[in-house]
Amino acid sequence: MRALFDLCRRRAMLCPCAIGGKMPNPFKSFFGFSEKYVLNETLPWLLLLLGATLLSVAPLLFLSQAPLMSDIEIASPAFPSAPRVNNMLLYLHVLLAIFPLALGPWLFNARLRKDRPRLHRIFGQVYVVTCLISAATSFPLALAHPSGTVPRIGFGFLALAWFGFTLLAYVRARQKDFPGHRVWMLRSYACTYAFVNVKIYGYLLQTVHPPPHPLLVKILQSCFSWMSNLLLVEVYLAATTYLGVYVGRKLFLKNLRPLPLRALALVALFSVSVWVSHVYFPVDMGKYHLDVRNLVRDGAEAMPMMRP
Repeated sequence: MRALFDLCRRRAMLCPCAIGGKMPNPFKSFFGFSEKYVLNETLPWLLLLLGATLLSVAPLLFLSQAPLMSDIEIASPAFPSAPRVNNMLLYLHVLLAIFPLALGPWLFNARLRKDRPRLHRIFGQVYVVTCLISAATSFPLALAHPSGTVPRIGFGFLALAWFGFTLLAYVRARQKDFPGHRVWMLRSYACTYAFVNVKIYGYLLQTVHPPPHPLLVKILQSCFSWMSNLLLVEVYLAATTYLGVYVGRKLFLKNLRPLPLRALALVALFSVSVWVSHVYFPVDMGKYHLDVRNLVRDGAEAMPMMRP
């Protein structure tokens, strides 16, 4: 009995309430964990590298299975009378997006920038060229996306943001404005990395029972895939200096103040665009398309599936 009493007393001494008589502040504990792990440059870089490396294979599998070199209507009907042209636009978009997705983490590697600046510039030039072409080819496909108004505007905004952020990053680099170059490169790669979120949302929602409505899946993939990335990038920029060093809690909270207003402006612009598109450019939901995921290989005939 005495041994049990001693054990309980020792555990009580280890309780946070017994030390100073106060429970730890969960807000401070969360900040402490974030400062030590999340805002450390090494951990986010490793996560970026892991996701980009693993999912760079998915576009290659798609290109190997989808008959994009045919007249089958697979891509969005940007040019309704030329399905092969639409398929070629999709082919270029997917193929060229592999390069920036795989190269992005290495462009943010401080050791590579310092020790191999020439290699960093070559990687950067490949990144910029492939991003600009991939974004440009995806824009007409996004405007013709037959899944609904919100996915159409979501993918359209993504294409414009991807193109614009990448171009601004290149301009800042040419102007030797490297702090500004870092800011726009992070925003550009947030759009590039949207592909990773698109695949993750698709895989996770397949495990949900009952399965969610296909339109909800498309909205998550077309909107939240890149908006969530941009939000994380803005938080990271507010928390770190040009060299990736944590600025401290007070300055971090101060830098976060403009973020809600920026997010509100983006949501307002997006909502107005959705309303204009819905009123003046309605989507014909009755058209049929070929769902590439359900293609039957080995000579069997593929069945057309209707867009949600």
